This record gives sequence, structure tokens and C-alpha cells, in this order.
Amino acid sequence: MTKYEGTIILKETGRESTVDELQTLISTEINSAGGKTGEFNAVGQQDFARVANRKNPDGYYLEVTFEGDPGATNDLKKRLLKIKDIFRVFFTKAA
Repeated sequence: MTKYEGTIILKETGRESTVDELQTLISTEINSAGGKTGEFNAVGQQDFARVANRKNPDGYYLEVTFEGDPGATNDLKKRLLKIKDIFRVFFTKAA
């Protein structure tokens, strides 16, 4: 199992779920992909430096640490992006 750090950006406009509910959904997805969820860090709402879509000028940033299989991270990213309130997902290997 490889350790990862994930940054997940939640939509601010039109978001239907609370941050706590989304953390639970994210943990469930990581665990169902065979991973082990670590800690969440709610960074908070931040404006985007470059706005790609005027409907989403900002986002709520969540950081999560987790362990998982390197082959399953692409599938996990796709599954997380299917959650309606998630805007972007980034994974990096922990140092």
C-alpha cells in the first residue's frame, strides 16, 4: 500500500451536502477501493487563481491522507468525481 495525499475541491455554488457528509462519502469510496482513510483537513473556502468556469469562481478545499493500491487511484478519482458536489480531485504520493 502506498501513502497518498489528496486535495479535493468541493463546489460552493449549489452544493447540496454538508462538508461532514462529503467527508463520510469520500471515506466510504476510499475504503471500498481497498484503501485506508487517514486524516481530513478542512482548509476552507478559497478563490481560484484562474477561473475556468464563471459559475464556480471559488471552492471549498479538503485535504485527506490515505493509503491505497497504486493501480486503484485512477478508478478512485473517477468514482469521486461522480459525486455531484465534488469539483476537482488531485492525488500525490506522500513524501
